[in-house]
Amino acid sequence: MSDGMDVRHAIEARGPADGPALVLLHGTRRTRAMWRHQLEGLADAYRVVAVDLPGHGALADVPFRLGDAVAHVSRVIDAAAGGRAIVVGQSLGAYVGMDLAATRPHQVAGLVLASATIEPRSIARRAPRAVGSYLLASATERVRGGSPDPAADRGGGGGDRSNGGDGRAGADPATSGWLFKGGARAMVAALREAFTPRLAAYPGPTLIVNGEEDGLFRRGERAFLAAAADGRLVVIPGCGHLVNEHAPEVFNAAVRWFAAEVHGLDAPAEPSPVRRAGA
Repeated sequence: MSDGMDVRHAIEARGPADGPALVLLHGTRRTRAMWRHQLEGLADAYRVVAVDLPGHGALADVPFRLGDAVAHVSRVIDAAAGGRAIVVGQSLGAYVGMDLAATRPHQVAGLVLASATIEPRSIARRAPRAVGSYLLASATERVRGGSPDPAADRGGGGGDRSNGGDGRAGADPATSGWLFKGGARAMVAALREAFTPRLAAYPGPTLIVNGEEDGLFRRGERAFLAAAADGRLVVIPGCGHLVNEHAPEVFNAAVRWFAAEVHGLDAPAEPSPVRRAGA
């Protein structure tokens, strides 16, 4: 990816141009459209920028590499968020956010990590069949040219599936938030990396948000919270892996509370319960 690449076709931005910025990074096999509830629900007070990562959405034909994804998000923050933002990532997007925060902390006012408190390499050890099924499904869908079945993933975390997305074959990723292409390569790239050291290297505030029923991706919850220099944890009941879609109002309230804390604004009520690093 060229450093001079125009990022405007790979983002959607809403809210006041001079408002505090939230940059939203989607999970594997998804697009920026998965953040529709956040684009609608947070744009009253914040500049909300949803981003397509390489291998996904408008950048479906760009190979996913972690370093390139981080550089792309860095350019988006400069071009569309005034050079500094709270970075909100779900699953793959959270891992990209951790790398960005470790290598470019001056651009990250705060970090929100949703459904990403397990090392990706641990997923391969703990749930090899889930990873194998994911990669096989991705290869099959590349042949078919379709999109995944949106069956809910409430407990296993074995892929970014949701009741809220439109998984019909041929569904428009601009509105459905689903796109298979690039997902397998992104997963393979993430499996090679370790992310708790990246989180530990970020000196700023971090909010971890997990769905209570996302069993696989919560396995390292305590370790990730402990690694954060200034961390807090919110677990939302009744939710699986796609916590921002399963409970958008509760998720948005948690982000709004965290953003107010980061920017020293009058904070809404603290989500309950909140666990903090070291507590």
